[in-house]
Amino acid sequence: MDYPQEIIRNIAQEIDMGMICYLNTDTMELDSVLGSSYDAYGSGDYDDIYNQVYDKVNSWEHSICIEPLESWESFKIMERFTEEVIPENNVFKDTLVRAMSRRHPFRNFKFHIDNSPYRQDWFDFKQQQLEMHVRNLLEANSGE
Repeated sequence: MDYPQEIIRNIAQEIDMGMICYLNTDTMELDSVLGSSYDAYGSGDYDDIYNQVYDKVNSWEHSICIEPLESWESFKIMERFTEEVIPENNVFKDTLVRAMSRRHPFRNFKFHIDNSPYRQDWFDFKQQQLEMHVRNLLEANSGE
C-alpha cells in the first residue's frame, strides 16, 4: 500500500516528540498518545485522554501502531548524521564524536548541534531518517 507522504511526515514528527501513533489504514485517520517514557500516566486527566484514544483505536478494523524510537535507534541516527553529513577532517565532526562518547550523549550532541552551523542540517537529516523508519514500518505491516 502507498501511504501519503503527509501521513508519513506527521507520524515521524509525532514519534520524534515521544508519541505513540495509531494509524487507521482504512481511513488514514491518525491519533496518538504520549509514550511510556513520560510520567503523565499518573495524572487523571491524561488517563481519560488515553482511554478515549484507546477506545477509538480498538474500534478500528485495521490499524498500525508506531512507537517512538528506542534510544539506541536515535543514537544510530546521530552517528549516521556525524558520518554522512559532517565533512571529513572537520573539527566539528570530532567534537560530535567526543560528545556522543561521554555521559549524557543526547544532551551533549544537542548542545553542540544547537550552537553550530549544522543545526538545520541535523533537523532535516533526522526528519528524513524518521520518515524512512516510518515508511519501512508501514510497508512491513501493510500485509497484515
